[in-house]
Amino acid sequence: MDSEPELLARAGRGDAGALEVLYRRHAPRALAVALRVLRVRGDAEEVLQETFVEVWRRAREYTPSRGAVEGWLLTIARTRAIDRLRSRAARGRLVEAKSAEPPDAGPSLPDAVSAARQDATRVQAALAALPAEQRVALEMAYWEGLSQTEIAERTGQPLGTVKTRVRLALLKLARLLGT
Repeated sequence: MDSEPELLARAGRGDAGALEVLYRRHAPRALAVALRVLRVRGDAEEVLQETFVEVWRRAREYTPSRGAVEGWLLTIARTRAIDRLRSRAARGRLVEAKSAEPPDAGPSLPDAVSAARQDATRVQAALAALPAEQRVALEMAYWEGLSQTEIAERTGQPLGTVKTRVRLALLKLARLLGT
């Protein structure tokens, strides 16, 4: 019987059978973690699937000295569940804000579309002007919804470096966009 790190190493080399063994061993606990965070079984099952896809993709990144395979795997499940919870909350706030707007508020649809395109072009140009490290950190924070700690873990950078990059990126964007 292979040890957990050996199974993960095999999965990292593309052995689907090793991933299947890991799934059978850890899926119930990973599902329980996701369900505890999300409280909706369907969402928790989707997070479970995302977790094992990420385990498959990132198996080579696992370092046994940093902790047990189960801890690593359950951390991925918990992080994915929290990401989904944040996304769900953001969608809820957006729907609530949109439903509070009067129906005839704002410019006509063609004007709004034109303004949105102009804004998007300005933002894309401003993002392109950022140094790559700052842009990547900012994109991970805002488009992927990761905390600065999660960004530091994913990139292998010190937390202080990530915080500085995000802060500098926001300051430069504000300057470039004139806000």
